Amino acid sequence: MDQKKEIKQVIEQILGSSITMRTDSSNDEDKLKEEFIRVMTIFEEVWKRQNEIDYKYGADFSTYDDKFFRVIEGFIHFCFDGVAAEAIIFYIYARVDEEGNINPFTDPNGKDYIFNDLNDLWEFLMFWAEEMMKL
Repeated sequence: MDQKKEIKQVIEQILGSSITMRTDSSNDEDKLKEEFIRVMTIFEEVWKRQNEIDYKYGADFSTYDDKFFRVIEGFIHFCFDGVAAEAIIFYIYARVDEEGNINPFTDPNGKDYIFNDLNDLWEFLMFWAEEMMKL
């Protein structure tokens, strides 16, 4: 059982009534996650906007925006290990195909992960960081 649930049950037994426990979202990991999701949302919106302009109006800005995206990719590779960086870049560029289907990300061990949203990507990054700490 989850440690938080166990603590909640013990407190409820002591008090003799139900309680509601709230998590404090002010810890450093939550702040980091919120900032990651905020930045990634902007990155995703810029990528989608560029593709939408190309699709709707036939205006291909890829050569114009190429350096911009390479800078972002460079920072991603600078800040994250290889697999984590590839997962982030995959999320933006290859996660959703032209029909709107979600493609799986395959790690170096051949295991597939589905990123339905940025929370799923974040969970994978946290999992992968733990895996790297084991080495």
